[in-house]
Amino acid sequence: MSSYLNDIDRTKVPEHVAIVMDGNGRWATQRGLPR
Repeated sequence: MSSYLNDIDRTKVPEHVAIVMDGNGRWATQRGLPR
């Protein structure tokens, strides 16, 4: 894996990553789970 990391162009790696929690309320409700 370390050889793979050496091949990454570090100028194109994002500085920030966001995770969007879009919710699965409808999916959970259909399965009898809490939202």
